[in-house]
Amino acid sequence: MKNPDLIRVCAAVLRNDGKVLMCSRPHGRHLAGHWEFPGGKVHAGETDEECLSREILEELSVDVIVLDLIGGIVYAYPEKNVEILFYRSFLKDASQKITATENQEHLWIDVGSILEMELVPADYDFAAWLASE
Repeated sequence: MKNPDLIRVCAAVLRNDGKVLMCSRPHGRHLAGHWEFPGGKVHAGETDEECLSREILEELSVDVIVLDLIGGIVYAYPEKNVEILFYRSFLKDASQKITATENQEHLWIDVGSILEMELVPADYDFAAWLASE
């Protein structure tokens, strides 16, 4: 049985040429300016894959292929609890141009350098695991 107080979030681990895509949190949002794996909240009746496809298209204007679940974490912020599921994903077409629709920054970064970024706390343990992979 799912915990109704737990916010389910899916995040895409998009890789390209040994780098991973990271996005900053938009201004005016919780933890604005911190870096995170792109994704968002799962809507009622939506699969994780549908969520990621929708969120990435809405926020970054690109189509993705969502593959497999590679990690997950439950994190308790003072104001909310989140479950983040991390999915290996790829751009459907590598020539697509990423256009952030919420004025957030995005960059492709070497996996080993992720921990040097100011990450949202909920992503830190997964990023540490990914960097040690």
